[in-house]
Amino acid sequence: MPTAVRPPLRLAVCLLLTVIGLTGNAAGRIMAADPAARPLEVLYITGGCCHDYDAQKKLLVGALESSARIRTTVIHEGGASVDHRISIYSKPDWSKSYDVVFHNECFANVKDPEFLKLIVAEHAKGTPAVVMHCAMHCYRAGNDDWFEFCGVTSPGHGAKYEYTATSIADHPTLKGLPKEWAVPKDELYFIDAVWPTATPLVEAMSRERKKAQAVVWTNQYGKARVFGTTIGHYPETVATPEFLGLATRGTLWAAGKLQDDGTPSADVALSPGEAKAAGDWAGSVNLPPEEQAKSVRLFDGRDLDGWEGNIDPYWTVEDGEIVGRNTADNAPKVSTYLLTKKPYRNFRLLFEGKLVTSEMHSGVALWGKKFDKDGEASSYQGHLVMFPSGWGLYDLFRRNSISGDQQGQAKAVGKQHDWNQMEILAIGDRIRFAVNGKAVLDWTDPKPELCESGPIGLQLHSNQVPQEVRFRGLVLVEDPQDALLTASPTP
Repeated sequence: MPTAVRPPLRLAVCLLLTVIGLTGNAAGRIMAADPAARPLEVLYITGGCCHDYDAQKKLLVGALESSARIRTTVIHEGGASVDHRISIYSKPDWSKSYDVVFHNECFANVKDPEFLKLIVAEHAKGTPAVVMHCAMHCYRAGNDDWFEFCGVTSPGHGAKYEYTATSIADHPTLKGLPKEWAVPKDELYFIDAVWPTATPLVEAMSRERKKAQAVVWTNQYGKARVFGTTIGHYPETVATPEFLGLATRGTLWAAGKLQDDGTPSADVALSPGEAKAAGDWAGSVNLPPEEQAKSVRLFDGRDLDGWEGNIDPYWTVEDGEIVGRNTADNAPKVSTYLLTKKPYRNFRLLFEGKLVTSEMHSGVALWGKKFDKDGEASSYQGHLVMFPSGWGLYDLFRRNSISGDQQGQAKAVGKQHDWNQMEILAIGDRIRFAVNGKAVLDWTDPKPELCESGPIGLQLHSNQVPQEVRFRGLVLVEDPQDALLTASPTP
């Protein structure tokens, strides 16, 4: 099945080991992941006043999903208001589908105690939580219900300045962190009370109060584990490896998925292929906000779930990449395709492709159907965007070539036997194509009746020699904006 992909974090894989504290033998345990295990479902709730929630969302969700087998659902509401009521909280059993709720919201003027009960009751029943920064100043309903849930009572904060965070406990969420580390210019929250159910883990010295304030802690609220931190005012602070690692480990700990050495439990640990896929170029492209929630990965770096075709003997997964390969003895006489089980009509597709062996082109098929040709049941009838040999468009088993390489633009920027970064924008009867940052094709079909919903197909071309082609990334957005993202549109 396609998996959700969230806002980009290009440094995700580079930070993977540091973010979750993997070193030495611990890193090898990534390979212990159970391929059949479902991902950890995290509900990330954000919005409200005073902070750059868009930037924080990209950083935090990217770090979570690149560090463990986590699927994040984002609810971002309320603009910059202080009195918005997050819509999901009014639904019965609103947290039922999630393993952890990550609260990064700021609505101090929502003061209805009955509405507050709707929120905390779900956690009291056992839904784990993470509370971050301004969440501590939310829902001031004239009682202590929210503070008891958070684990600390915070009335406000002092000036914005850099401070030193000091670990005061030995805890799995702190693995990989130094005893002391610098927190860039941030708001150090005042802590009037640490609840008896809470345990401070990290503290920092307040200039105003001239005494240490808890900045990281754990809490037990009813049946739920709660991980809390007041760090995180600026994106620059959130972007540090120390904070991203802390937030990731805190989320895993709250869910009971963090081992004592600070690494994810085996059932949510990423395989090497998944880790590689989580940080590829396609996932790093900065999608418009309205596309971020709709984006999916057609390939998770682990298996071919959600795909069909002549998989045996032609298609495999290696090192987080889809590989199409044949020998001289089993070369397909008719081009064969690995096909998505789901059809698509208007979409943006971001992917990388590499022709490893042979000089025959490959391509991505769209707007057509699975087609039985001369005994090859997984061939394709429809449009084909070709690369890297013979760039252009082909109409398979109908009109043949429908557009060559326009002004030779694709050949000028394309790579014959290396990775090409590509974007296909297919909307209405128009196909646009960008290669390695250059818009190289803009074509409108004179027969729009042939532009139909259909599976997306990866091509292994008919051949008589050994051949290998690789694909990775494959991030798709349905009904996208009408503009290329990775290059300027052609006129």
